Formats: sequence, C-alpha cells, structure tokens
Amino acid sequence: MTRGSIRPGGRTERVRQTVAATVLQFIKNGETEFTMQDVAEQAGIARSTLYARWPTREALIVEALTAHNATFRVKPRADWREHLHVIAIAFRDFSVRPDEIAINGLIAHLGSGFVNEETLRQWRAISEEMVGPLDVAQQEGKIRAEVNTLMVITTLFTSIAGLIVIAKDQPSDAYVRQLVDLLIAGCEARGDRDERGPIPVSVNS
Repeated sequence: MTRGSIRPGGRTERVRQTVAATVLQFIKNGETEFTMQDVAEQAGIARSTLYARWPTREALIVEALTAHNATFRVKPRADWREHLHVIAIAFRDFSVRPDEIAINGLIAHLGSGFVNEETLRQWRAISEEMVGPLDVAQQEGKIRAEVNTLMVITTLFTSIAGLIVIAKDQPSDAYVRQLVDLLIAGCEARGDRDERGPIPVSVNS
C-alpha cells in the first residue's frame, strides 16, 4: 500500500463515507447552501480534517455524488442488444430509489448550478463507460455507422429518468423492454436485423 492510499475499511475510508453520506443528506433535504461547519458538525469530524481533504463545498458535493452514483454499476454484456436491456432495467431500478428521486427532484427545481452541472458530468462519464459493447457492435457492422452510440445510452437514461421524475410514474418491465426495442430497431444495420435471432435478455446486473 502506497503512502496516502485509502485502505478499505480504514479510518480514512470511514471518514469519506461519513462525509459523503452527510452531504448527500443535505442535498436530499434540499439544503444546498450548507456550510463546511454544518458538514463538520453533522458528520462529527474536526473542521481541520474536513478542510484538509475537501477544501471547498464543491469538493464535498463531488464526493457525495460520486459515492451515490457509484452504486449504479452494470456488468457489460457481449451482445449489445442484451446490454441495452440490462442497462435499462438496472437504471430503472436505480432511478426509483427514494434517494435518487429526491436528488433528481432537487436538480429539476434548482435548474442550472453546480449540483446540476456535476450530476450531468458524472452521468456523461457513466454513459461513456456503458457504451463499449455498442461501439464493438458498430465496428462489426451490426449497428449503422451513422449512429451516435453515446447518444443511444443518454437517450435511454433520459427517457426513463424523465418518466420517473417529471411524470412521477415507474415504468414497468414491459415498458422498458419496448423502449429498448425501439432504440435497437433504430440502430440496427439492415443485414443484422434480418439475420439475428431472439435477443438474449438477462436482467441480473
């Protein structure tokens, strides 16, 4: 272990988890104007410790959102169509969690601002992580060359999130499957569409 690294389960990691949870709770409560002192008191740590690792409120927000969004992870599938189906169900399940609904509701209410910008930045990075199987399929001629594969992922995310946050409706498995099938139909190269068999769908992430 190198100097300055974080040992899983160690004190530094526990402090990070406590601070992230504290800041996330402020955000979920709509209290975006919290101070460093507020966080230190609520988390039960010294201000000197807080400032040493997170010198600004923005750094604290990044820490909290990173910890929260890290709970959404999907193992890539070899078949790009199955990959989209698995992502969609996993994202639906993540998006209906009370903490995620609270965060998205706050972001929609606040509009532009650092919390909004940081959330968009992190989800763009997550989308870029998810696009791999689609890029491979495109290189193999299974997805049309003109398709923006990253846009496919972001369209999937925004369609599901919008229904949950704005319409306040939880999309069913059937709805999610239909949404993904529409995206697949819009992406497939004609030859692959004619030759492919049933889509192997496994929703276990």
